[in-house]
Amino acid sequence: MKFHQRETNQPQDPHKQPLSSDAFFNTELICKRLGRSSDVSIRSLRLDWSIMERECRIQLIFLDGMVDSQVLQESIIPAIQAAEPVAEDCSLPEYFSGQILTASQVRKTGNLAGAVKDILSGCLLLLIDGYDQGLSLAIQGYEKRRIGETKTETVIRGPQEAFTDDLRTNITMIRRKLKDERLRIVTRSVGLNSQTDISILFIAGLADDKVLGRIWAMLDELGLKEVLEGEYIEEYLQENKYTVFPVVRNTERPDSITAALAEGRVAILVDGTPFVLIVPSLFLDFIQSAEDSYQPYLFASLIRILRLAAVIISIFAPGLYIAVTTFHQDLLPTRLLLSIMFQREGVPFPAFVEATLMELTFEIIREAGIRMPRNIGQAVSIVGTLIVGQAAVDAGIVSAGMVIVVAITGISSFVIPAYNMSISIRLIRFLFMGAAASFGIFGITVGFVLLIVHLCSLQSLGVPYMRPYAPYLKKEQVDGVFRSPYWTSSRNKRAKDGV
Repeated sequence: MKFHQRETNQPQDPHKQPLSSDAFFNTELICKRLGRSSDVSIRSLRLDWSIMERECRIQLIFLDGMVDSQVLQESIIPAIQAAEPVAEDCSLPEYFSGQILTASQVRKTGNLAGAVKDILSGCLLLLIDGYDQGLSLAIQGYEKRRIGETKTETVIRGPQEAFTDDLRTNITMIRRKLKDERLRIVTRSVGLNSQTDISILFIAGLADDKVLGRIWAMLDELGLKEVLEGEYIEEYLQENKYTVFPVVRNTERPDSITAALAEGRVAILVDGTPFVLIVPSLFLDFIQSAEDSYQPYLFASLIRILRLAAVIISIFAPGLYIAVTTFHQDLLPTRLLLSIMFQREGVPFPAFVEATLMELTFEIIREAGIRMPRNIGQAVSIVGTLIVGQAAVDAGIVSAGMVIVVAITGISSFVIPAYNMSISIRLIRFLFMGAAASFGIFGITVGFVLLIVHLCSLQSLGVPYMRPYAPYLKKEQVDGVFRSPYWTSSRNKRAKDGV
């Protein structure tokens, strides 16, 4: 099955068929467009205004289960039936939308494609016989996931609420936290079949016009049949298509999005997913956590240093162990060297094969723990790792030292807040293991230089990936590896400047 195929042979028809003045003919066309599906509901109403010698016939079209039936039965239909007669020169669409209907959003639609899209979006379509315009009422009533706690970015101190799968709810959560009149929201539909709504949020005057231009260009080039999650458009935002490092950050925390918007970033919300994209995103953004802003600055800075140390351990620990035990035994103290050699006595595999087997086993157990039910997944992953590691040592397949190194490496990778960055580092680790097995510490050194060069060459929508350290920008050091206190003059100046 092809999920990411561009639509080239069936472009969207720019000439949309207008609605007819015959409401029943329009109803027939809409039912035909929807394949006469069983969930298409039609209600016919007839208002006998005999006093004015006039009759009003109305068609209500909606999808069963997509609209709020209580609002429809208790508010919309009684209001229509209780409508007072009006003169013949009065426009009924204007009359109903302005005085009769009480829905929060009433919008006129004059073409068939727009009417069908509104129905598929959960709106109630009202057609009045004799008029070539319909009224779309936003009374969606389908089930939505309630606002709950974040599951992927837990914090000890700070807001606990997370985004939901509903686009309007997510925008409202951001509006509650960011009461800035400069906040702009642009909503568009993407996906030729899914017609998924996505919203671009930014603060006018803070967001970079070049970044916004790249986003508009990406949306114009998007030719996917369906867009069901942010990853569908995230790959279009990645300029270097062959890097393993993420250049678009995703989060399900409204406070993180609010902070990013206040820094001049752009947020991309996709209807149907709780994960919101942030662009541009830098390397340090994936190392920082939302909780850093809610802890004392000294503690937050120390924790960030600890995370960077965990990144280094996760990348280099297995490779260094392989290089030292294979090529550079003279770097170890005599007692430590004898202990390692004694542990490796009887192990049939070289250090590289030994490390690869243990790393692959650890990754398999970790993925199994994620995919299994949550109440037993964590226990299975921990117990399984202990049992497999101990059994491998007892069987003489791997050494105890290698089990320790792999365990420390795996635990260090869990310290990284961003899951997509954690996956990238896990992949890079195997490359350094191969370099260490082939050339020792020299191979690790060359690999490290190439890694730094690659990171410095990356960009996120035109912004250097390693900013503010490459290039070095002193004014942006207030929230780099170290978080400066909120009472410092540099932060106060940035606040006055609106940054």
